[in-house]
Amino acid sequence: MKFFKNPHFLEGVKSMREPALAILAWSIVTNIALISAGLNSLETFSFNILVYAGSAQLAVMPLINGDFPYWTIWLTAFIVNSRFLIFSAAIQPHFKRYSFFQKTIIGYLNTDMTFANFLQKFPSASSDKKSTYELFYFLGLAISNWSIWIVGVVLAISFGAYIPSSWGIGFAGTLALIALIVPTIKNKTALVSAVAAAITCMLTVNFPYRLTIIFSVVSGVLAAMLMDKIQKKRYT
Repeated sequence: MKFFKNPHFLEGVKSMREPALAILAWSIVTNIALISAGLNSLETFSFNILVYAGSAQLAVMPLINGDFPYWTIWLTAFIVNSRFLIFSAAIQPHFKRYSFFQKTIIGYLNTDMTFANFLQKFPSASSDKKSTYELFYFLGLAISNWSIWIVGVVLAISFGAYIPSSWGIGFAGTLALIALIVPTIKNKTALVSAVAAAITCMLTVNFPYRLTIIFSVVSGVLAAMLMDKIQKKRYT
């Protein structure tokens, strides 16, 4: 297919090579946790297709197993995934000319790593309305990320039962997340954003309903915007 041979698509695929192993590890850890919580193979796979968000999966599983009210489960999932509202708003100018259906697909595929890599490449939207560079690059990132995640799902389903609990697989997930985040800190703006989010997380870690996620994301985004404005003023 010409789609997969597009040079911009392939550029996006190449950009995902660095975090690929960490994404795979995070997927395996997340899905082993889902299986351990009581999901069978079909349920685990289906859950990943419907809810393409590892943090939300981990957040709602204890609530599902505990027979919590549906509104509590939905509210928790919404709060944990609320950062994607910010992510989607940030990339909206890049894809505003596309149809609602196309933007829905883009939104579904927009993950943390896809978002971070895309904005590093395209901090502002292209003025060329006929350009497909942004779309193909985004799809290269996103489809690679999704494919790696699904491979992790299959590996967890196939071999998760054979991994000894003594290996500390949960801690491996934490290391995988660190490995995902650190490579994205390539400039002062990213560093300030990461520090602001980390400090906010530590200050709000005991907040109910995982509100710390929202506060950390918002503080990180605001810090990045402020730093970006400071740097622009410095060079004007």
